[in-house]
Amino acid sequence: MTLRLASYGMRGFVGVSMTPRVVMDYAAAFGSYLNGGRVLVARDTRDSSPMLHAATLASLAGCGCEVLDLGVCPTPVAQFAVGLYEAAGAIAISGGHHGMGWNAITLVGSDGALLEPEGGESVLDVFHAGDFLRRETPMLGSARETADYIAPYMKALGETVDTAAIRAANLTVLIDPLAGAGCAFLEEFASVLGFRLVAINAQPSGYLPREAEPRPRSAQHLASFIRHVKGDAGFVLNSDMSRMSLVTDEGEPISEELTLPLIANHVLARTPGIVVTNICTTRTLDEVAAHHGCDVSKSAVGQAYVVAGVKNELAVIGGEGSGSMVLPSFTKAFDGFLMMALVLEAMAKSAVSLGELLRRLPRFHIVKRRIPCEARRAYPVLDQLTRESDEWREGGEVSTLDGIRVDWETGWLHVRASHTEQVIRVISEDQEKEKAQQRAEQMVRRITELL
Repeated sequence: MTLRLASYGMRGFVGVSMTPRVVMDYAAAFGSYLNGGRVLVARDTRDSSPMLHAATLASLAGCGCEVLDLGVCPTPVAQFAVGLYEAAGAIAISGGHHGMGWNAITLVGSDGALLEPEGGESVLDVFHAGDFLRRETPMLGSARETADYIAPYMKALGETVDTAAIRAANLTVLIDPLAGAGCAFLEEFASVLGFRLVAINAQPSGYLPREAEPRPRSAQHLASFIRHVKGDAGFVLNSDMSRMSLVTDEGEPISEELTLPLIANHVLARTPGIVVTNICTTRTLDEVAAHHGCDVSKSAVGQAYVVAGVKNELAVIGGEGSGSMVLPSFTKAFDGFLMMALVLEAMAKSAVSLGELLRRLPRFHIVKRRIPCEARRAYPVLDQLTRESDEWREGGEVSTLDGIRVDWETGWLHVRASHTEQVIRVISEDQEKEKAQQRAEQMVRRITELL
C-alpha cells in the first residue's frame, strides 16, 4: 500500500499511505508551484473523496489560490474547464480505474493536460522539502462552488460530432459509469446527442458496484441484458470517465484494447495524420493507421506521456490500450464522453451496427498477466531481463522505451513495472492465440524465478 508518486500526481490506499496530511502537503506544493493563481478542484464519488477534497481546498487557500470548486465532476470535464476559466491548473481527486480503498490526486496544467514532467518534478521538490508558500490573513485564498462549466462543455461536445446524424439513427445506448463522477452528466449527454439512454450503476455512490477497470469481465452485467432492451451499443467506464470498453448490440463484451482502434478508424478516415499511442497497445491500431496511410508514434505508458507525444507530434489522435483516447482538437484529456460520442457518430454515419464496425477491424490475440511485486524489486528484475540473451527474445527486435518490448513478425511481448500499482505487467500479442499465451506464460515463469 505504498504511496505512488509521479510527475502528474500521486495515488495510494486511503488511511494507510494516502492520508489527509499527505494530501494537504501535496496540494500545498502544487499551490506553491503555481504561486497562488486560479485553480480548479474536482472529485469523484468515492467515500474518501470528500475528506481529501476538504484537505485540498484548505491547502490551496493557504497558498493564496483562488479556488473554483467544481464539486463531483469527471476528470476530463475538469480538464476542459481549465481553458474555460483561464485557470493556472487543476486538481482532480479520483481513484479512476483503481478498486475500493484507493484514491488519487491528479495535477493538471494550464493547457488542460496532465502536468508535464518538468513541472511535476518541481512540485515534488517542494513537496519533499516542505517549503510551502504560506500566505498571511489578508492574502489568503478563497474558494467558491461553480457548475457553469457543464453547459459549455456539452455545447462544445455536441459541435465536435454530427449530432444530426446521431439523432437520425434513433439509437438506444446503455451506459455504466460505475456510480462515479459521470452519473449526473448522463441525461444531458443523451439529450445533446439525441439517443435513448439506459443507465446502469448510475446512482452516485462511494461503493463500486463492479470491478473499476473497464474490460470484458467488468462488462458482463451490461452485456447480459443489452439484447433484451434492444440496445445498439453499451459503454462501460471507470469512475472518472477516462477509460471505456464496449459491448456490442449482440451482447459481446469487447476488449478495452479495441476502443482506440475503433475510434481511430473513424477519425483518420476524415482527418488523416499521426497517431500517438503507448508501447503496449494492440497492433490493431498499427494496422488501422497503415490502412489510412498514417504513421504511429510510440510513447511510454501513461496519459501524460501519450498527450505529451500528441502535442510534440501535432498528432490527430492519441490514446492507450486501456480504453483511452485523446482528440487534441477538442481537449488534451482522455475523455469518456467524447469517446462515446465518436463511437455513436461512427455508427450513425456508416449506418452499420457496432458489432459490424468491430468485425471490420483486424484482430489479434492478446494476453495480459500481472505479477505482484514491489517497485524496489521490480526494477532489478527488469535490469536482469535486459541483460539476458535468453531464447524468449531470439530473433526479435528489442525496445527499452518503457520496460522491455520484443517484436517479432507476427507478434510482440512487453514487460514493465506498473507506474500505478505494485505489479509487473506482462502483455503478449500474436496472430496465433497459442503463441501469445506461450510467450506470456514463459515470461511469467522467468520473472517468478528471478523474484
